[in-house]
Amino acid sequence: MIWLHRLAIADGIALLLLVFVAVPLKYSFDFPYLVKILGPTHGVLFLSMSYLIVLNIINKNLPVKLGLGLFIGALIPLGAFIADRFLKKHIQSA
Repeated sequence: MIWLHRLAIADGIALLLLVFVAVPLKYSFDFPYLVKILGPTHGVLFLSMSYLIVLNIINKNLPVKLGLGLFIGALIPLGAFIADRFLKKHIQSA
């Protein structure tokens, strides 16, 4: 579960950097290099986190509702940090 928490934070940071730094630099200053780095990085983190969510739901370590919240939160900038707060509460109560 600690890896899921770490991936959620890393994915949230990568998404924020991609959306609020790399994409504006690409379109405002014709500087696409950060998008070429952060895009795949976010993709790998997102897929890894999705895999861990499914794995933890199957192993009954994570409620389905919380897993869906984490997944949806990973799609929205700042959503990963909000969903991660619920994950922290779940980890502490377990």
